[in-house]
Amino acid sequence: MTVSCPDCGSRYLHVSECRSLWEWLRDLVGVSPLRCGDCGNRFVARTWNFADLTHSRCPRCFRTDLNVWTEEQYLPNTWMKSMIKLGANRWRCEYCRHNFVDFRSRRETFSVNRWREFNRSREGGRPREETADPGMPDTWKGGN
Repeated sequence: MTVSCPDCGSRYLHVSECRSLWEWLRDLVGVSPLRCGDCGNRFVARTWNFADLTHSRCPRCFRTDLNVWTEEQYLPNTWMKSMIKLGANRWRCEYCRHNFVDFRSRRETFSVNRWREFNRSREGGRPREETADPGMPDTWKGGN
């Protein structure tokens, strides 16, 4: 999602509940009420990019960088299981920790380096030098 908060410029946004019938109708065509996670500002913005409709995105925060999950990590409900049997993909948004299934492919793969940058920008700190974390698996240490 390329939308950012008009007050603080943050991209840490989530969908706010519709307050009126008009907002609900606009939400059906891709103009959603959003709330900034940093400053709490509520605003309405276009969240649909027609080029992105062919790819899967998180239904909660509209991000397109997704990871996969297995049934060992998450117990899907009956509807999800039936969709998986029909060929749906298992996606997880690491930003809002939402697991979902979708028949569309993902646009971009989740990156730990992008996740670190996201957390640093949320904390307001400047980037630190990379240090080896003994608790982090080797596949997550940012190597190509």
